[in-house]
Amino acid sequence: MTNSDHIRDEELELYALGGMPELEAEALKAHVAVCGECAMKLAESRGSAALLSFAVKQEHPAGTIKAELLSRIHANRAHEEDYAWPVPAPERPETGGLRVGKSARNKTSPWWNWIVVPAALLLALVSLALSYQNHKVSQALEKQRQAAQALLQEREKTEKLVGILAAADTVTVRLAPAAEAAGSGVVRYNARLGMLVYSALLPEVPAGKSYQMWLVPTVGSPINAGLLEKDARASTSVWLAQVPANTDAKAFAITVEPTGGSSQPTGPKVLIGAT
Repeated sequence: MTNSDHIRDEELELYALGGMPELEAEALKAHVAVCGECAMKLAESRGSAALLSFAVKQEHPAGTIKAELLSRIHANRAHEEDYAWPVPAPERPETGGLRVGKSARNKTSPWWNWIVVPAALLLALVSLALSYQNHKVSQALEKQRQAAQALLQEREKTEKLVGILAAADTVTVRLAPAAEAAGSGVVRYNARLGMLVYSALLPEVPAGKSYQMWLVPTVGSPINAGLLEKDARASTSVWLAQVPANTDAKAFAITVEPTGGSSQPTGPKVLIGAT
C-alpha cells in the first residue's frame, strides 16, 4: 500500500526483516532507487532490524519457516485488488513498466502491523536496558565482594597483631644499621606462635632490588620472613610474617635482594638486631 505515492512504513519494515516476496521486493527496490524519502525510511527500518537482531536471543528456525511466512502473506493479500506499490507490468510501457492499483490509496494496512513491529522494537529496547542494568549490578557486586574480602583480610591481620603484641612471651628486638647503611626498625617475635611483626624506616630501595627480612635461628640457615615494600622511603610500615613455630631466634636482619626476593641472603645487610 502506498501513501501519496510512497511505500508504507510497515512494508519497508517487512522488507528490512527479509519477509517480503521476491516480486514485491524487486518492485520496492526499484521505487526506492528513485525515491529519496522512501530510501531514507528503508535505512531507518534496516537499522531497527539490526538493533532487534542484537538484542534478542538468536534462534535457528526450521528450514520451511520462510516459505510458510510467505504463504501466509500471500493468503492475507488474496482479497486485495492490487499490490501496495507499483509492480512490474510490461503491458503498460507508458508508465515505465509499472502499474498502480486502482484503490491503492484507499487500502489500510493489516492491524497487526501496527502492534507487532512496535512491540518487537520495544522488546529490543527493554532487553538492552536490562542487559546494561545486569552488567552494572554485576560490577557493583564484584566491587562489594572485593571490598569485603579486603576487610576480612585486614581484620585477620589485626587480630594476629593484637595476639602477638598482647602475648607475654613475645620478645622485642631493635634493628640497627649495619656497616654504612641507614635506617632503623623493630621486631616483635613470638616463637610459640611462629609469628613476627616488624616495622622499618629505610631509604628508597635501589632499582631492581627488594628489602627482605630474615630470621637467623640458633641452629640452621636463615629463614625468609617476607619482603618489605619496594619503596619504603620516608615512611614506616608494618609487616606480619609466619615462620616455623618454636624456632629459637638468634638475630633478625634485613638485606638487599633482587626484586622478588631470594631463598637465602645474597645481598648486603641493611639492618640487624640480636635477640
